[in-house]
Amino acid sequence: MSVTEITSTRALFPDLREAWHHRHLGMMLARRNIKARYMQTLLGSVWIIIQPLLLTGMLTLILGMLLSVPSDGLPYLLFAFTGTIIWSTFQRAVTDTGISLAGSGNIILKVYFPRILIPISSALTALVDLVPVYAVLLLVVAAYGQFPGWPILLSPLFLLLALVMAFAIGLWVTVLDAVFRDMRMVVPSALQLIFYATPVMYSESVAPERWVILFRLNPLFGLIKGFRWSMVAASPPPDILDVAWSCGFIALMLAAGLALFARLENFAVDRI
Repeated sequence: MSVTEITSTRALFPDLREAWHHRHLGMMLARRNIKARYMQTLLGSVWIIIQPLLLTGMLTLILGMLLSVPSDGLPYLLFAFTGTIIWSTFQRAVTDTGISLAGSGNIILKVYFPRILIPISSALTALVDLVPVYAVLLLVVAAYGQFPGWPILLSPLFLLLALVMAFAIGLWVTVLDAVFRDMRMVVPSALQLIFYATPVMYSESVAPERWVILFRLNPLFGLIKGFRWSMVAASPPPDILDVAWSCGFIALMLAAGLALFARLENFAVDRI
């Protein structure tokens, strides 16, 4: 029988080697998240596909057909669909990761395991949700005759970067949420504001020239532009500086989020 001694630590980052050793537990937590999300629903996991399709359809009808919003010369449905996939993945991962620690108090208080696995499992859940939607997008792109060729090999990279960004932000949120429950009130409103400042439903060409630089400071900007370019043949390529800024922001937020989690993990758990 092995005994795990829990002591205070001043490690800069969580013990990722220990988390990897318990990776099977992380997978079990992810499966639990998926089952809990669609439990007692009529359509079950079909909602994974329905939700982004509904958002895409609404944007296409109102903004694409009625208001003729600029879409970088692309069919508006493809423009909106590529944007909503990135956004839906980001939003869901931030939300689920942000409440993961406080929502797992019944497990945390019963047995010891690397607690970093809890937000990781939430990010894995968002990844599982992403796969069928990405497959549908491939079919839609093929139906429009807009298959981009070799750039499509880079499309999973942009999706993965969006997921890692959401995980990094979620680490900040989940620690603060365990201490101050106000966070779960603030995050939805903040995400709504970010949605309107992200080129999901309209091109940056609609923004006044003096505001374009602020528009491009949104770290999701380069990822969405890059994903559209990698998925749709007629989409213009992203600016390398925009993608570099997104990658730099992700690296900084991830390192800081892991450090914050390691520093305040025990304190946050005591407040659950």
